[in-house]
Amino acid sequence: MKWKKWLVKTLKWFFIIFSGLFLLITILLYAFKDDIIDYAVSEINKSLKAKVNVDKIDVTFWATFPDLSLDFNHVFIQDPFKNSTSKDTLLYTEQIRLKFSPADIWNENYHVKKIVIKPGTLQLKIRKNGEENYDILKESDSKEKTTFKLTLESIKASGIRFSYSNKVNENSYKAKIQDIQLVGNFTQDQFDISTNADFYIQRIQNGLVPFVINQQASTQVSIHIDQVKELFEINNGKLLLAQIPFDFNLKVDSTSIKLNIDADKIPLAELANKLAFKEVETVSKLKGSGTGSFHLSMNNELKKDSYPKVACNFSIDNGKLTEPTKGLTLSNIDLKGEYSSLKGKNKEELTIRNVSFQTISGPFSGKLAIRRFSQPSYKGSAKGALDLEVIHALFKIPKIEELSGKVTVNTNFYLETVFENNEAVVEIRDGNGTALMNNVDFSMEKDSRQFKDIYGNLILNRSDAVLEDLKVRLGESDLQLNGSFNYIDQFLQDKHTLDVSVIAESKKINLKDFTNTIAGDPKATTTAREWMLPTLINGNVKLNVDAIHMENHVFTQINGEMTVGNRAISIQKLHGITGNATVRGTLAIVESAPEYFQLATNLSSKDIYFKPIFREWNNFDQSVIKEDNISGRAEAILDFKAPFDLQYGILKDEIEAQIQLKIIGGQLKNVETFTALTKDLKTAKTKLILKQRDISALEGKLNNIQFETLENTIFIKKSTIIIPKMEIKTNALTIAIDGQHKFNNDIDYKFAFRFRELKQTKDESEFGIVEDDGTGIKVFVRMYGNLANPIIEWDKSSRKEDAKQNREEAKTEAISILKSELGLFKKDTTIKKYQPPKKEYEVLEIEFGKEEEVNPFEEKKKIEKEKKGLKKFGEKLKEKGKKEETEEFTVD
Repeated sequence: MKWKKWLVKTLKWFFIIFSGLFLLITILLYAFKDDIIDYAVSEINKSLKAKVNVDKIDVTFWATFPDLSLDFNHVFIQDPFKNSTSKDTLLYTEQIRLKFSPADIWNENYHVKKIVIKPGTLQLKIRKNGEENYDILKESDSKEKTTFKLTLESIKASGIRFSYSNKVNENSYKAKIQDIQLVGNFTQDQFDISTNADFYIQRIQNGLVPFVINQQASTQVSIHIDQVKELFEINNGKLLLAQIPFDFNLKVDSTSIKLNIDADKIPLAELANKLAFKEVETVSKLKGSGTGSFHLSMNNELKKDSYPKVACNFSIDNGKLTEPTKGLTLSNIDLKGEYSSLKGKNKEELTIRNVSFQTISGPFSGKLAIRRFSQPSYKGSAKGALDLEVIHALFKIPKIEELSGKVTVNTNFYLETVFENNEAVVEIRDGNGTALMNNVDFSMEKDSRQFKDIYGNLILNRSDAVLEDLKVRLGESDLQLNGSFNYIDQFLQDKHTLDVSVIAESKKINLKDFTNTIAGDPKATTTAREWMLPTLINGNVKLNVDAIHMENHVFTQINGEMTVGNRAISIQKLHGITGNATVRGTLAIVESAPEYFQLATNLSSKDIYFKPIFREWNNFDQSVIKEDNISGRAEAILDFKAPFDLQYGILKDEIEAQIQLKIIGGQLKNVETFTALTKDLKTAKTKLILKQRDISALEGKLNNIQFETLENTIFIKKSTIIIPKMEIKTNALTIAIDGQHKFNNDIDYKFAFRFRELKQTKDESEFGIVEDDGTGIKVFVRMYGNLANPIIEWDKSSRKEDAKQNREEAKTEAISILKSELGLFKKDTTIKKYQPPKKEYEVLEIEFGKEEEVNPFEEKKKIEKEKKGLKKFGEKLKEKGKKEETEEFTVD
């Protein structure tokens, strides 16, 4: 048992000694912390020209054991340029950690062994005058003695956003250094550094022309450094760019930088798979044959005004690519290209002398030259057939779900870049050609709409274009377009409106075909609204549609002349038929805010027959009067205004409308509301004054109401249909009616009629049948509540109002009689001479005016004549293009 006591005693003393040592080191660090920080900061400031801002400095030991570390947290160095602000960053990092040996610190030797840099940003810049923002190190004084030295063994950094911009050479680089580690003996005159680096190249650009965009890269190299000869050298370096291997050699001395990058016999299938669009999540691995090659050499003198001399050539030889699932093939792929900046700045050239391949649709070839990268010009040509299914299967064009068909092109183009208000704008200097589409089908991702059977020809000559017989099918809908477009080149530069003249024809358009039935992502945030109607397009469109289907409704023989411009659409001479009724008028649409429209229309019709119109429009979504209950003819003029929101449809609360209505030869049969009205008359009180046969006779008359003419103007405002007071003279009785009917079917109708008209037999006296002189009893009835279950009751308020009005009329009539018969109130000009009453009623007469008749057959003849004119214009453009092709188009 003695050994157990000895072990416990030993462990106890070990713990006491360790705890004491830990406490002693901690106390010493705390005691000398400020001295260590002050000395390190003063030594660093001696070496830098720029001011360094640090939020906090800490000394740590136990977290970095066995090293002692000096942590600079949230380090910021501002650009040293004059007039720079805190937004102009040279360096920012969350932390820079300098690691020392504790023994060196004890001996007052501040030798930095390791450097660790946490996430941040480094932005290097050279201005047009050659001034550099990274020239911040002071020249060292070799005579001055210091105990603060860099005896580095490793440097490690992660999450660094790096950018370099050289305004002298107009070169720029941008990358994110994900992880980099340099290991070696940095204190020797000659030493090798082992380097591992992973980084993401966001952009490498010369002038306005990018060379590498958004590619992953990594490298493992050995760097040889000779401090005596000021030499930095990498031999046999390996670079993986987009997982494609490149060999490179780099040599940097005091006078120049020399770089060579080579890749030979890269398998074409591997090249295509690695460079596929990043947007595509799953792409079948392409198979194929053929190889590609790349060779680049660069020599750049280390002078502020020097320009890199680069010579590069690349090629693809006898290539073939096959999409394995469908077996679609692109064969005979050849490409020859080169880049050179040997002639100096503003004389760079990127030339693709020949790119050619073949699909099942036929051969295709093209060429392209880009010159003067600071202000690029583009000259090229393309000729041949493109099989769109092959292209999409091999390269999977982003956002396109399906694509097939054939496009045959023959075009030449010449574009130049100009600067306007310090912005680069590409202008069309010359160009002509044709594009013939044959049986093209396509659909977008997350979109149920599929555009099928697209045929047509596009003819282009610089600023003008003609569209010939472009046909497209979408579901049950078809569309054919013919038209011309002018000022295309200036329109693309926002210098001129695009003038459009189009003829749009269709046999059938079903509006449901234009709706995307695939729901969007419910988790996605609401996207910002965008303007839908253009401002720089002035267009005239002639419409000729045989039938438009909207849900269960059909409009036929649709014709009109549409103008488009300044975020507005106007349709004149609109003509169509619905429910056997011919409708004419105008329609205006103005986009007052993004995706928010103001609609205004004026429509008229003289041949609205109730039965077919009620049948076509499903009784207008009500059950009170159905197609079996109504007959007759109507004439109407509609003025309608309402806002329309693309997301929510027509805003019904803001509809404003006026309907001038005239009904001729009207008939209402078996209307349930009138049946309910007569049932209410069969009360005990009513039977005291009306006999049962009178009520039954009235019920029979109300079940078959006929009237010669009915005229009124109906208004719609604030979700309410307002019916002004009117008299309806029917075979049953004369009814005065007015009221309101809301969109939610809340109603408030008032009816008034003569009591005598309710009786089957007329009252008689000794002098014969008593005629109604207008002074008989009136009956007032109110129907209100919801249309599904209305409340019908006697209308006392209307009876009192009528009685008051009768008294006022009687008083006025009496005074007029006294003035006319007895000569009283002669000086009162407000009292008119008595006139015997005439039984006349105010009737609103609708002036329809003379309308320009639109004959659909004549309109079709006009459209055919205009289509012939467009074809002649297209032939002229073709001839002009052929003449220009006689001048040889070459890419030097």
